[in-house]
Amino acid sequence: LLVGYLPAALLAVLQSGRRTVYQLQEALDCSPQECSDLAASVRLAPAGLVGAGILGLLIGFGAPYLTPPVPAHLWNPSSWSPEVVWHRILGPLAAVLAMFLLYAVISVSARMSKISAGLSTMDLLDLRALQPFTRQGLTNALLVLGWVTISGLVVVTESGFGLLGLLLGMATLFIAGAALLGPLRGVHSRIRQAKEDELTWLEARILEQRNSLRNGSIEGGSGNLADLLTYRDLVRDVPDWPIGSSSYARFAIYLLIPVLSWVAAAMVERFVNALIS
Repeated sequence: LLVGYLPAALLAVLQSGRRTVYQLQEALDCSPQECSDLAASVRLAPAGLVGAGILGLLIGFGAPYLTPPVPAHLWNPSSWSPEVVWHRILGPLAAVLAMFLLYAVISVSARMSKISAGLSTMDLLDLRALQPFTRQGLTNALLVLGWVTISGLVVVTESGFGLLGLLLGMATLFIAGAALLGPLRGVHSRIRQAKEDELTWLEARILEQRNSLRNGSIEGGSGNLADLLTYRDLVRDVPDWPIGSSSYARFAIYLLIPVLSWVAAAMVERFVNALIS
């Protein structure tokens, strides 16, 4: 299941990244041809894939040492049972594909951050144009959690995987959070910079209105000052990350997928054992 899921998830990350570029065409103010060229730039570097593959092989060949009991001749094929043969062959392959997926998420997220530098406008009071970045982050998180969900089934159905399960569980929240926020880092910086610029302008205008009010100028009415103060509060309340409450709720639901899947797997295993016994 992992060997089938991971390549599909990798392609989904790339396809989602290219689709995000097209959805940002208006915000990027680019022509159809420029947008197509930008979407085509969302790809994986061969050197990065080679590095991810080497790391995956190291993990794949090292993981059996974390699943006791560790046999004396771990990689001697003559001592392998049919099930062990299955694990020894597909285990490293699944690890390589998993590293390919993580590299794809990192690479596409970095590309999204660079693309955010080309946004033509930044309306702090209407961040809906930035929603494609948020959807890309949610897609990344969902695909990574799908991998974690399938991998975790081994923990609840096989013995000796306790340490691996603990490491996987500890890494789940971090990896999923990084997958969500990765494509938003560039937009986050743009929002913060836009807020700083707007607040700097507001502070200058508020100072002018206050001085006019002190001097009794007709133009320096208290109503203008109150409007500026209200607007400053609005700008300060703009979130630094373009993630709404619905997106946070969806991400929380995504995090429940592995847990519910593992609980269901454990319950099914107990039911089958009770039925057989």
